[in-house]
Amino acid sequence: MTGTRGPAAALLATTAGCGQSYDDIVKECRKILVERPAGETGKPDACSDVKEDDYKLISVSAAMDKLKWTDENGRFSEEKMLEDLNRR
Repeated sequence: MTGTRGPAAALLATTAGCGQSYDDIVKECRKILVERPAGETGKPDACSDVKEDDYKLISVSAAMDKLKWTDENGRFSEEKMLEDLNRR
């Protein structure tokens, strides 16, 4: 999540006490969500320390990336979403 993307930006300010910053935990969680195979469900172990509201945002952000519904800045693009839906 280099350069912080969309709604996930607000998540990155706090830190966890286990030596790994909350920012790093969130980044690893998002990476796992983006890279996991289609159809795999459930909250990955890498996301267990992510707050529930933050996890929901990360999940949506990762899904939009996988669907290629984001622009070059990582922001949601309604245009790209509609193009994709019209191709289906």
